Amino acid sequence: MNRSNHPGSNSPRSKQTGLIPVITGAGAMFLLSGVLHSQIATANDVDWSSYNRETIEQDILPAYARFAEQTETLESTAAALCSSTDAEHLQQAQDAFTAAQNAWQGISAVQFGPVQFLMRNYSIQYWPDRKSIGRRQLQNTLQMPADTTFDQEFFHQASVSIKGFPALEHLLFSENALEKLNREGVDCRLTAAIASNVNEMAQGIYSDWQSSSEEMLSQESSSDDDESMSDVPELSVNLMKSLVEPIELIRDTKLLAVLGRGAEATYPHRAESWLSEQSLANIRTNLDAAYALYQGESAGLDQMLRAQGHGDIADQIEADFAQLNKELEPLGASLVAALETHYDELKTLTVSLRKLDDSLNSAMQVLGVQLGFNSRDGD
Repeated sequence: MNRSNHPGSNSPRSKQTGLIPVITGAGAMFLLSGVLHSQIATANDVDWSSYNRETIEQDILPAYARFAEQTETLESTAAALCSSTDAEHLQQAQDAFTAAQNAWQGISAVQFGPVQFLMRNYSIQYWPDRKSIGRRQLQNTLQMPADTTFDQEFFHQASVSIKGFPALEHLLFSENALEKLNREGVDCRLTAAIASNVNEMAQGIYSDWQSSSEEMLSQESSSDDDESMSDVPELSVNLMKSLVEPIELIRDTKLLAVLGRGAEATYPHRAESWLSEQSLANIRTNLDAAYALYQGESAGLDQMLRAQGHGDIADQIEADFAQLNKELEPLGASLVAALETHYDELKTLTVSLRKLDDSLNSAMQVLGVQLGFNSRDGD
């Protein structure tokens, strides 16, 4: 505020009493408060309805459709592997696993809605598994009698840690996998059963999203107070969580937990999908999915920010994503391999992820989105 334009600013009396500086200071604080308030969008300023619909129709539903398609192939190739347990069919099953897992990584950030039913999110991928529960449960299961039936009732009772990708990865990619799958016992039948279970969950999630998406889109705001700056639709908040929260997960759990205390003190077996050598490939897919949630076609977060006068934040987010893609490009698909040859580059990658996380949180602030509890805390 320009004090020279304030009425009475040149009054001798005001200078003697100090009244005007007090008023001016209070006025300045009031004005600053108004400026800060005006920089934060209210729910009515942002077209959340268009964002929600576009994201579900163009991102979430197609991603779950791809996941269901790939798990169907996984189920059939696993069954074929048990009919002809040879190197060729093992390779086909491994390829199908990689494709299905990649499809899951493209939608795994969505931790709300049908995927939560019966804990399907954890059943598909119980990770991180810091106490090696899955390994122990799988070993116990492999010791079961050869005539054990791995049906729906079995999976209903089984540990969540052996129902999905981590257990299946161990069966398909561990050392001497073909020899183990050929031996007498339950190895191959369990492999086929887990693949079938993953497919059943994928088909169920996709079907549930198809039948419930319109109901989700019609949800009311998360607050009854129409004047509240946090009056953002619950669906929008969940979608923003799906964009923002995974960045911290990638940095802290997928990278820093593996990088350890230095190049000579790493923890390669903490890496996600380390046996199938897809740890960094997963991260690329995660970031591609995050960028799709951010960018959109015509109603994305990028457009929201620019429409609200926050093009600087939008530009920074674009730059952050581009930098991450640049840094990931030479690292390959395997984090375990990259630990040996690109440790410093991996550390740099974590810094860039922190920058993206900060930029996205700045976007949440100016759009008036309060994410609340991080659903991935305590994993």
